[in-house]
Amino acid sequence: MSVQSEHRVPSDLSVLDAAGRRFTLADLRGHARAVALYFMRTGTCPPCIYHARALARLNLPSHGVQPVVVVPGSSAHAVRVRRIIGDQVTVVSSPSAEAHLAAGLHRTLLLQHSGVVLVDAAGAVRYRRATALPTGSFDGAALQAAIDRM
Repeated sequence: MSVQSEHRVPSDLSVLDAAGRRFTLADLRGHARAVALYFMRTGTCPPCIYHARALARLNLPSHGVQPVVVVPGSSAHAVRVRRIIGDQVTVVSSPSAEAHLAAGLHRTLLLQHSGVVLVDAAGAVRYRRATALPTGSFDGAALQAAIDRM
């Protein structure tokens, strides 16, 4: 599902890398024209791990997009996920799922929503797909189409 560009992810969205250092959305994007954030439901969610691997296979840096996987929990959770999915994407953590909430991914009946959000250099959300059930939280073809429209 595409989203209008007036929707924004807070520029001060803050996450932790594997060493516990704090990074903002701008830090994650670097010099890329956009960042694709995949928010996992948990670090042990099998469909989420599958989607994180699929994100890595899209080779987004060649399209000027920085891929980032956001795991709710501590830096240790990010380390574990990175070991599983590899280092083709940046893996960070969000204590208490703060980043998930900042991106509009809430909980439903104790289930943390998961999904992908494409944010351009101006902070506008160019694509968003989210759900309480992780099996429907990622569509690589739809994400690629949104990148192609940028």
